[in-house]
Amino acid sequence: MTVQPIKDPRKIKRMIAVLEKSNPRNVLMFRVGLNTILRIQDILDLRVSDIFHPDGSFKEYLSLFERKTKKSKAIKLNSLIRIEIKKFVDRYGLKEDDYIFFSLHNPARNLDRVEAWRILKKASDKAGIENFGTHSMRKTLAWTIYQKTKDISLVMYMLNHQSPTATMKYLGLVQDSIDKTYEEFAIG
Repeated sequence: MTVQPIKDPRKIKRMIAVLEKSNPRNVLMFRVGLNTILRIQDILDLRVSDIFHPDGSFKEYLSLFERKTKKSKAIKLNSLIRIEIKKFVDRYGLKEDDYIFFSLHNPARNLDRVEAWRILKKASDKAGIENFGTHSMRKTLAWTIYQKTKDISLVMYMLNHQSPTATMKYLGLVQDSIDKTYEEFAIG
């Protein structure tokens, strides 16, 4: 089965609680994933200078080129994630060129994508979240936005998808509709 969004807010809270027992970096990685719609590699590539001006103030937008699509993306970080990032950067005394999600083995390097998956997968198993992968964070925000707005075009644009159909499939909305239809049109 493909990875799915986390649709139950209680499971998100459980996942955060599990990650809080490991390392602050891991909790922040999950929160950034839930709040930015970025792919894991784009999250792991973030440096302090991507988010803060040299004087320590926040940039208006997190601007980057997505590694996969090579498209530019501008994200206005919400107040929750700004607070969490600021606390983390201050706690570790991170400087302008430092990776936010640094490797514990070699802080000059960023956390490896495979290791990030292992950390998050282990936490999701402990939290009782099925069909979890690093894309689940991205899908969770997209699914939540769609559920609240029903604006597939907005979600499509945020994900940098080419068509509403691709976005609906990505979010599992096509399968949800098919499942509902089978139940609704039961014969016999």
